[in-house]
Amino acid sequence: MKEFSSFYRSNLLIKVFALTFIFVFSSTLLAQDGEKKDPRYGGYARLFSMGNNPFIVDPDNIKTNPAYSSVYSNFLWGDIGSNNGTADEGNGQFAGFNYSLNKEFTLGALLTRNDFNSSSIGSLDPGGLVNLVNTNAAGSDIVALNNNFELLSSYRFGNYVIGLGVSYASTTNDFTPATGTGDKNSAMQLGFNVGFMADLSTSFKFDIDFAMALPSATYEPGTGDKVEASNTFMAANARAFLKLSNKFTLVPIVGFYNGSGKVDVGAQSTDLPSMMRLGAGVGLTYQVENLIISGGPSFVYESMTVASVANVSPELKDSRLVFPAWNLGAEWYFTDWLIGRLGYVASTFSSTNQSTASSTTINENNRTGFDNGDVRLGVGFRFGGFNLDATVNDDVLRQGLNLIGGGTRTFAYLSASYGF
Repeated sequence: MKEFSSFYRSNLLIKVFALTFIFVFSSTLLAQDGEKKDPRYGGYARLFSMGNNPFIVDPDNIKTNPAYSSVYSNFLWGDIGSNNGTADEGNGQFAGFNYSLNKEFTLGALLTRNDFNSSSIGSLDPGGLVNLVNTNAAGSDIVALNNNFELLSSYRFGNYVIGLGVSYASTTNDFTPATGTGDKNSAMQLGFNVGFMADLSTSFKFDIDFAMALPSATYEPGTGDKVEASNTFMAANARAFLKLSNKFTLVPIVGFYNGSGKVDVGAQSTDLPSMMRLGAGVGLTYQVENLIISGGPSFVYESMTVASVANVSPELKDSRLVFPAWNLGAEWYFTDWLIGRLGYVASTFSSTNQSTASSTTINENNRTGFDNGDVRLGVGFRFGGFNLDATVNDDVLRQGLNLIGGGTRTFAYLSASYGF
């Protein structure tokens, strides 16, 4: 029975994809003579709906590469987010703008929260330093970081664009008694990134970016040792767009990420686990006036190293090799104001996990695993310069007629923008 159920689901999925892509191509043939659409739309909801697609250009790229603010100038954007199940406020909300001061110079800003959906300098305390100090240092009461402000700019000279971004967030919680010495609690994060874009010819262009984030948390009691924790995170990404024909573009990508840190308690220093990620992939994009189909496989290697502790444990290293990781997506216009999206993600990985057997020996476990494949659906709405992009809750399709009078949410995540 289990084999029959698996076979039925597989065939149903194949039929859904086949019918969808037949509809996409037939719709495209009818829409080729339409007007060229304003490209200033998208965001996290669009990329998620298209399978977390790293091979397409989107306003979301501004988060890691500020040079893209020149592409999306005179632009208000942000995420309405998803409902967190406990309050009316959405999860993942942020707001931003880009304004073109002249043909060369664009100025922008982002105001992000601690639930920001991006591994960029807008993401706050990714190493969890505040929680680490508050949990392990008795009396510590550091306020978690929030409301990160990022100022960014870009400058275009000829076929080249350079972008710069700087972010900052901080908190304090100091107690001063009437007599004696009080406690001081503080947290801070400084980040900066730089991006570059080059349009070298009609058939070749590329982008590259680098970012660094420096979060820290400090607890200074009235009496006792001062506790300081800090992280250093660095990331770099690069993409090339090789136009093979009027419709096909090859998109190779590479990325690197590294994180390290330490905790100082008085004169004693302890290294925090260090992390490293290296990735590469290649995608193929098919694009005509009202249709984009893009996707491909990627390779990712991740590792985390825990430093040895004398007479307690040796150095431990966990690693994970992901290949292939598939990111597939399609986007097409139903009408001038309504866009449909379809995406799929899946990956296979092998992992190695080490644990302490004794102060000098380790246990090791190697295994193969699979991240469950996931079909994504999305829509986009265009009303003049205003754009609303949404991921569609899968249950909308599963519930069918039960939606009438039911309580199922139609959209899982919302991004909005306005081009002027």
